[in-house]
Amino acid sequence: MKKHDIKMLSRSLGIMLAVLVIAGGVTYAALQSQPIKLTGNTIETATANLQVSTDGTNFATSLAGFDFANLVPGGAAVPTGGYTFTLKNGGAVNLNLKLAVSSTPSNPSNVDLSKVNVILTPSLGTPQTFNLQALMNAETTGGVAITAPSQLFAGTRQLFTIQVSMAIDALSGSSANLGNIDFAFTGVAVTS
Repeated sequence: MKKHDIKMLSRSLGIMLAVLVIAGGVTYAALQSQPIKLTGNTIETATANLQVSTDGTNFATSLAGFDFANLVPGGAAVPTGGYTFTLKNGGAVNLNLKLAVSSTPSNPSNVDLSKVNVILTPSLGTPQTFNLQALMNAETTGGVAITAPSQLFAGTRQLFTIQVSMAIDALSGSSANLGNIDFAFTGVAVTS
């Protein structure tokens, strides 16, 4: 076979291949159905709705806190039995709970906030101790995990007591007063 004949044969094969590709594409397009639609769809999240109550009846997203008075550095946590409050999951998803301090406390006596402890105890549960400085630092990350209970299930409530203690070396002087402390509880939806 001559060079010229090979060239002609190659060109003919190329043209036939192109015609087949075009015809195949047209045939494929001709075999497609018209688009059908599911219209007006919406996407909605579940509701995470954490609320607090100091009387077990009236729930809100914000309530006045407590006065932890007569604290003796190095002594027992106050108040003796703790202040009670209830967290309620009024939403549709289970929540992991977190605690933070969302304010900058007034601290005119320069108390070492890492030596001030917040003790949170669930009813029929184990106390969990947080230091005030760590709770302040955790505000930007949503808080420190509350491990008991590990989850607050949708539609349920959990009663807690809260106390405060202070290390004996947390301050120097005859007295101290910390104010403007906002305990912020957050419920993070459980994804599994």
